[in-house]
Amino acid sequence: MPSSNYGEAIRTGREKLSGCNQEPGIAELLMSDLFSMTKTELMLGARDEIPAADKAHYDEAVGRVCAGEPYQYVVGFSWFYGEKFKVTEDTLIPRNETEELVLFVLEHESDDGRTVVDIGTGTGVIPVMLQKEWSENTVIATDISPAARQVAEENAAAHGVHITFHEGDLYEPLIRAGVKADVIISNPPYISKDATAIMTPSVIRHEPHEALFADDSGLGMYKRLIDGLPDVLNAGGRVYCEIGFDQKAPLLEYLLEKWPGTDHYGVVKDINQQDRIFYFTWEG
Repeated sequence: MPSSNYGEAIRTGREKLSGCNQEPGIAELLMSDLFSMTKTELMLGARDEIPAADKAHYDEAVGRVCAGEPYQYVVGFSWFYGEKFKVTEDTLIPRNETEELVLFVLEHESDDGRTVVDIGTGTGVIPVMLQKEWSENTVIATDISPAARQVAEENAAAHGVHITFHEGDLYEPLIRAGVKADVIISNPPYISKDATAIMTPSVIRHEPHEALFADDSGLGMYKRLIDGLPDVLNAGGRVYCEIGFDQKAPLLEYLLEKWPGTDHYGVVKDINQQDRIFYFTWEG
């Protein structure tokens, strides 16, 4: 195999990406992210020979992007709240909307020794970013997936924060451990199983369906969260959830039917003016 330099590899990558209707500029990003090279290093080293193994790895990555695999899975990480987090196909790729959920919680919860639980943590971005901002609160996270829990634990370690992780379905691991929370946060699966036909093909093919889709028109997990509060939330505790853009009305209706004494609740729109953060105080 003839030798190649970094500049030639990137040019070839741009051509391949353009030919498969992907953004050609991804070629430079891939080289930078795969081999931890800055833009300046790529420019100054354009004529340097790229090692054969690195060239093969780069070409494979270009092929994966061309095949429609999400960029974050190809490079193995995603950015969230300005920080780098490991991702795998066992975890959802963190979305910008979830950054808004984290910010909302930080704006409304004090750092005074309360117990905060993230249900269905995935990559662990929510508890990690909260714990990085807090010193007194205790943050706990759960996930039903052993593989997702492993990724979340690695992310917590990489960011130097202590979080207690439990594995199991919804509240089950909290009940087993005797945990009572002051705050519950969740970005659960909330897409209706009937919506697969309108989903982006790369999402359907690569992201974990158990973290995307829920029964009952996408409301199933929220209803279970609301129903089980007496087992895990202290009276006067607060709940924060990310929701789908069309779920405000049915969720508020269900909440007030189940807990009619609830008087502090609401839904906040995201930066795109879509309903996104569902919150309430549970009086017990």
